[in-house]
Amino acid sequence: MRESPYVRSLPYHLPPVIGIAVVMAVTGPFGTYERMDLAHRLANFGIIGILSWLQVVLLAAWFGNIEPIDRWPVAGRMVLVGMLASVPGTFEIIAVHSWLGRPIPLSMAPWIYPETAFLTVVISVVVGLFVEQRLRANADAERARVAALPQPQPDAPGPASPDFFRRIPSALGRDLLALEMEDHYLRIHTALGSDLVLMRLRDALTELAPGRGRQVHRSWWVAEGAIASVERPAGRIVLVLRNGLRVPVSKTYRDQVKEAGWLTGQA
Repeated sequence: MRESPYVRSLPYHLPPVIGIAVVMAVTGPFGTYERMDLAHRLANFGIIGILSWLQVVLLAAWFGNIEPIDRWPVAGRMVLVGMLASVPGTFEIIAVHSWLGRPIPLSMAPWIYPETAFLTVVISVVVGLFVEQRLRANADAERARVAALPQPQPDAPGPASPDFFRRIPSALGRDLLALEMEDHYLRIHTALGSDLVLMRLRDALTELAPGRGRQVHRSWWVAEGAIASVERPAGRIVLVLRNGLRVPVSKTYRDQVKEAGWLTGQA
């Protein structure tokens, strides 16, 4: 889940989360203005806001690994995330209120959940749209960078499918090294650079010749001849490509990679 764009964008979410918590502490919704002073409201909404935010991000990253749900529109997926995150969030509200000396009976959980779910769903959808916008902005910036590179001389036709390569600028050439999945986007790595396209990894693999390379991780595909060395930090396997890119090998694909001879210098 560390590779999820939701997890990687955590630093960008924190300021608005803190801002929302401060606004709610000052305004005192849900009767907190009468029951708590400002310091208690800041602690209440700050703790609950950060916990809810982390739960939303982790659930969104986890759902990104579940293919049927990952196909849903961003807003629909994040509504589900918000509703599920509200379940532990409801009990966290009860626990925080008790810690602050304003206990709420556990029997009130069914009445607290709807309000919690409404706010958490709104936050979830905003987070999802924010991450989607950042992905699109990164894709546009990467395309602009690649388009500004000097155009190389056309390479000789390679074994990769031309249907795949027509999706990326010719400046990247045909020396394909790896494909990296980034949520709904695919980052294409070649010896000349990289580019983002709106495409799923499984669709890209159908356009590439079967012998052109192999999948080594749920989020990574590596081309034949792209590996410069193999590292094994802390029991993990990492493929170091010719351009210095480090690609993890997951346990699911480790045996296949080993059988291909990629771990013994035969790649």
